[in-house]
Amino acid sequence: MAAKPPEKLPRRVAIILGTGGSGRKLLELVLPLLTRDREIEMQGVFLEEAEVQHAAELPFVKELCRVTFSVREFTSDQFERSLALRMRTAQRALAVLARRTGVVHSFRNIRGPAVRLLRETATVSDITVFEPARRLGATVSEPLRGQSRRSKVVVAIGDLAGGRPALLAAGHLADGRPGRICVLVTGEASQDLHAVNRLCEETLAGRPGSLRRLAPAGDVASLIDAAHAEGAALFVIAATDELLEPATLQLLRERLRCPICLVRQWQPGNPAA
Repeated sequence: MAAKPPEKLPRRVAIILGTGGSGRKLLELVLPLLTRDREIEMQGVFLEEAEVQHAAELPFVKELCRVTFSVREFTSDQFERSLALRMRTAQRALAVLARRTGVVHSFRNIRGPAVRLLRETATVSDITVFEPARRLGATVSEPLRGQSRRSKVVVAIGDLAGGRPALLAAGHLADGRPGRICVLVTGEASQDLHAVNRLCEETLAGRPGSLRRLAPAGDVASLIDAAHAEGAALFVIAATDELLEPATLQLLRERLRCPICLVRQWQPGNPAA
């Protein structure tokens, strides 16, 4: 009797939603990925950072609106109710996105240190998407200049092996439009740009909008600066062991102004009909 082929597991996409809002803008950025691949299991993770929980335990906290710059005070009970409302709003927004795309989804709420929980989620997910850290209590996220679903996707490549899944994910997130993608090349990959160009054409079915070589020994801070210079609306990078170090994740959360996509592994999948 012929052996049964191994069961094909769905790709696991974790979307980290926080207390800064419902995450609708983040979900819109992820939408092209979900509509271009039918083998996805999406998990929404509402993260209540330890710092936010500490604030909720204070006698009162202050909330700043970045649009009107007005300040209002919350009692701890009011703040807890506000967090619960934001969690429910995020859960509804995720459910709406799942219905639109037809993907299987789940939702959970976790509390604790943000970087530790982010690292734990990224190590068991194929793709993890999250927003940069927000100032505590901001009611309105500061909009990114020119941000839209068609804005630039910046992907960093340090080596060809890790660059392939990152490029595949970036191609989906860019809705199959290579011209929306900027490739930042560093590390050992920067020693062979011809190989990087071939990899881009294979995985993106076309040339990226731009390709920029950085210093081979460049660190994450230099990648962040380059992503800012390119006007990134979404930053995609391989989830290597080095990148998942707490200090590096903290740097990404604090320094980047756009959402971040960590790619652990990603293979070509069945395109949406």
